[in-house]
Amino acid sequence: MDQSPQLVRGAQVWLGADLEARSDWIYELPATALERLGKAVADAGAKGLDQDTFDFEAIDIAELRAGLAPAKDALSQGYGLALVRGMDVSKFKVEELKLALLVIGHHLGLVGPQEHRAKGIAEVMDVNPQDGGRFYYHVGGPLPMHMDPVDIVGLLCVRKAKKGGESLIASSMAIHNEMLRTRPDLLDILYRGYRHRRREHRRQGGSALTEHYCPVFADIGGEVICNYLPAPIQMAVEDGLMTLSGPEREAMDVLESIAGSKPYCMTMDIEPGDIQFLNNRVTLHGRTDYEDFGEPDQRRLLLRTWLTMPGWRKFPANVPHTDVELATEPA
Repeated sequence: MDQSPQLVRGAQVWLGADLEARSDWIYELPATALERLGKAVADAGAKGLDQDTFDFEAIDIAELRAGLAPAKDALSQGYGLALVRGMDVSKFKVEELKLALLVIGHHLGLVGPQEHRAKGIAEVMDVNPQDGGRFYYHVGGPLPMHMDPVDIVGLLCVRKAKKGGESLIASSMAIHNEMLRTRPDLLDILYRGYRHRRREHRRQGGSALTEHYCPVFADIGGEVICNYLPAPIQMAVEDGLMTLSGPEREAMDVLESIAGSKPYCMTMDIEPGDIQFLNNRVTLHGRTDYEDFGEPDQRRLLLRTWLTMPGWRKFPANVPHTDVELATEPA
């Protein structure tokens, strides 16, 4: 590291216990915006359009853009989180909700790639409770604290679990400051980072392990950001591509321990129709364990959008990130 980590200040540094007692991160979409959104989705459905054929970027709803503006400001200049309410998901089929979320995402930023689509929506659900998998959003149970490698992640709740499955959210900047205060030795390791296991389709004949270290915390032009992706680190270890030293493991353990503890972590139980937006640069999120329904059409289901935010500072190549403008995906 060229310089020692510095204390982060600003609205993005918060305690979960404080935000749980507030409601200034909750926003309601106006009825006129929802009416126009519903009409756009209905028109697309009447034409037989789907994710691959719907030109959602041609849709411009001034009322929707205005209704989302306070949430957009909160994501970039405020807490780094926003809960947007107002949608009645019972009025739409799941495929129609995907079209609606594409339009909503377009009115916030640039919709990014998911599930083999250049611009798409992913289904977050346990696709087969009897079969494990490496894609965390297709597997049930609890999720450790992490961020998604994109500027903004949005989750539209379609169906809740039978019991449990609440969102866990923490300010990664508050975690940074706590580690700076109590374990600066481990924070130095997180600034250096870890090597990651590459995705199969990103190897291009090269090593399955990144040659560079991917920082967990980084100072990008004076802006401290978090880039905590435990899955590709753990997969690299499980595949025998590398081993972690005691301090390297401890740094991850301490970070996760703080992130999941009170007063740092807040619990958010999002309801059907709620859309949770998170700025991945300054927040971490996870999920509590849950009991699901047996039938696939009743299981817990959230629809996920990934957004690149124009004008936000770009990341260097050693920070795994999805950037729509550059058409790149994380390793």
